[in-house]
Amino acid sequence: MSSTKKFRKMGMLKNGIPSVATFCRVENGSDDPAMADSMQAFAENFHNELFKACRDREIVCVDGKSERGTVQENGRSPDIVSAYSFNTGITIATEACKEKSNEIKAVPILLDKIDISGKIVTADAMSMQKDIVEKIRKKGGDFPIELKANQPSLRYGIEDRLVEHTPVYSYTEGPELARGRIETGTYRVYDGPDIIADKKKWGGNTTII
Repeated sequence: MSSTKKFRKMGMLKNGIPSVATFCRVENGSDDPAMADSMQAFAENFHNELFKACRDREIVCVDGKSERGTVQENGRSPDIVSAYSFNTGITIATEACKEKSNEIKAVPILLDKIDISGKIVTADAMSMQKDIVEKIRKKGGDFPIELKANQPSLRYGIEDRLVEHTPVYSYTEGPELARGRIETGTYRVYDGPDIIADKKKWGGNTTII
């Protein structure tokens, strides 16, 4: 049975499949923000049902991606910042930004949409910003965020001071065969407040790995 016949059996599409022009009129007449809010509410309820069966601490992955095949008035493809639940495998919230640089401003707005209390928020180096870090802390979450040269004074200051400190904890994994060679990984954990110079900006209960 074709899809059209199935829909007609359900009392739908009695007059056939709508034309492209009809689809365009429906799409242009829809309230995009309201629809996005409704979809987020649905995703949140679905996510909560899935998470009930998960006993692990939840990991929320924040990342921005360019949406291909769509072009804005400025000629750019829109960048969408998403919060993805690693435990349940679904996206629980999104926030659009007009330019790639606006991802820094979009992440705090995205975090305001979801509950991250007691959860682990992962993000790339672009999210290593004072406002984003403070937002995660205030909402009761933890954050392993990569530190790169976009925060030069913090990064190079930490690298210079690491040699003066002994890690509070370290462990080694391996050896194991990985990427065609035998590798051994050593992880060293340091107390952040002892190493970070600008404590007013980056202070707090911070760990450096």
